[in-house]
Amino acid sequence: MAALALLIAAGAHRERTSALGDGLGQENSWIRIQNVGRFPATIDVQFYDVDGRPVGTDGCPRQGGCGELAAGFGRSFFQQGLDELSEGYRGSAFVTLDQPFVALLARDAFKDGKFQISGDSLRLGTGRPTFYAPIVQNTSRYVSRISIENLSEDETACVGLVYYAEGQLQPAVFDPPGPTPGCPRGGQLIQPRGTLVRDEFTLPVGMGFDGSAFIETWTNAEGTPWDEQQIAVIVDTRERDGPGLATYRGFADDELSRVVVLPLVDRGASEGQTQWTTRFRIMSGDPTLPNEVTLRFDGVDGDGNRIEVEHTVIVHSSLTCDQAFDGLSGCLPSDVALPASFRGTVRMQAVEPIAVVAQRRSEDGPLADYRGFTAAEASRQIVLPVLNKNFGPWGDNRGWNSWFRVLSFDGSTVHIRVIYFSKQFPGGLFPRSAITIEGQGTVAQWENRELPDGWVGSAIVVADRPVVILANLESDVFDGDPVMLYNGVSLE
Repeated sequence: MAALALLIAAGAHRERTSALGDGLGQENSWIRIQNVGRFPATIDVQFYDVDGRPVGTDGCPRQGGCGELAAGFGRSFFQQGLDELSEGYRGSAFVTLDQPFVALLARDAFKDGKFQISGDSLRLGTGRPTFYAPIVQNTSRYVSRISIENLSEDETACVGLVYYAEGQLQPAVFDPPGPTPGCPRGGQLIQPRGTLVRDEFTLPVGMGFDGSAFIETWTNAEGTPWDEQQIAVIVDTRERDGPGLATYRGFADDELSRVVVLPLVDRGASEGQTQWTTRFRIMSGDPTLPNEVTLRFDGVDGDGNRIEVEHTVIVHSSLTCDQAFDGLSGCLPSDVALPASFRGTVRMQAVEPIAVVAQRRSEDGPLADYRGFTAAEASRQIVLPVLNKNFGPWGDNRGWNSWFRVLSFDGSTVHIRVIYFSKQFPGGLFPRSAITIEGQGTVAQWENRELPDGWVGSAIVVADRPVVILANLESDVFDGDPVMLYNGVSLE
C-alpha cells in the first residue's frame, strides 16, 4: 500500500485584508494522480483541517463517479467541487493507493478577474524531520506562504523555522523564538495530520525580507525525538498586486546535493506565447557557513550561436542569480553579460550540499518556479502526470497546451521515446520512432499529430541514458498567470 501526504490550500477564501494588496485571491486545489503500477489502482483520499481533524474523503471507485484507475493512467481530483469540503476550507490530504503512483498538487485562483495557477510534483512515502525553503519573501511585490504538515497519524510534531536574509550567515528570526506549549525544547506544536501556515498575516519577518528558511523539528512533550518526526513542506510565492503565483515543494534534508542542474534558464526567451527571464536562488545546506559554488551557463542566443560561461561564487546562506542583470548580479564575471535573448541550462558544482529553486518571470505578470534537479533525480524513466493539447471547454481548438524540457544529466546526446496515456489510448500511444535530444531540447505536445485536439493525459518518457525533465502547462484562454511548471518524477 503506497501513501503520500499532500499539502493543500483549497477554497481558501480571505476575509482579512493586507495593507499591501487587498486580498490575494480565492484559491482552490486539485490533485493529479498517475498509476505507475502493473494493475488497476484503488484510490483513497482523506482530507484534514489545519488542526488535523478529518473533514472529508474522495477517491475511486466512487459510486456514480469513477472506477479503479487503470495502469499507466492519471486522474485529477478537484477540491472545488467536493461537497464534503466547506467554503473556505484549508488543510491537507493523505492519499493512499494499492499500486505504486506519482502525484502532483496544483492550485488555481482568481484575483481581481485574473486567473492564477501553480503546482509541483510531490514526494512519495514518509516525510523527513528537516527541510529547506530557498525562496521566502515578504517584499512590497511578493509574499510567501509556507505550509508545513505533520504526517504522523498519532504523534504531535514540534516545528521551528529559522529565517536567513540573503547573503547573511546569522539568522534574521527564530520562529518561534523559544519553547511553546507542548514543545518544551522549542518549536510550534502541530497536531497529527495538522498543518502550520506562515503567510502574509503570520510571517514573522519584516517587510523587505528576501531570503530563505530552514525548517527543523524538536523533541515534543511526549518525548518523541526530533529525528523521528515526519513533516512535509510546500512554499507558494504570490504577487501582492499582480497576477503572479508560483509553488514549489520544500527540499528534505536528504534531497540536497553538491551537483545541481537547471534545465531551463532564460533571458528574454520564449517557448510559446510568453517571454520569460529567469532567476534562481541557491541555498546552502548549512546556512551559517560560506559555500563555494561553480556555475556553468550553456545555451544559445537568439541566432542560435552557442554561449558558454563559467563562474565561481561564494554563497552566504543564500544567493540569487538573476538573468535580467549583467555581471555579478547574474552570477557571471563582472565584465560578462548574457545576450538579450538566451535559452539554456545551468550546471552547479558546490563544495557543500545546496538546494536551488529557479523562478521564471514575465513582464506581463506570469510567475512560475521549479526545483533544481540532482543526480538522484536523473533517470531513464520519467513520469509526467499531466499534459495537454488544446485542452479546455472554450472553443474547438483553444485552452491548455503543454511542453516539456529534456536535459541529459551529463550533457550528451540522448534518445527518448514518449508513451502517452489517456482514455483515447487505453493501451498507451507508443511512438513510431525515438526523438534525438542533443543534450537539451523541448518536446511540444501541440506538434504531435497523433494526439487529438482537446487531449488531456499523462506520459512516461523512456531514455537511453539518465535525463531530467521539466514540464510546462500554459493556457491561451485566461488573462493573468495561466502558467505552471513542475518537475518530472523518476521511476528508478
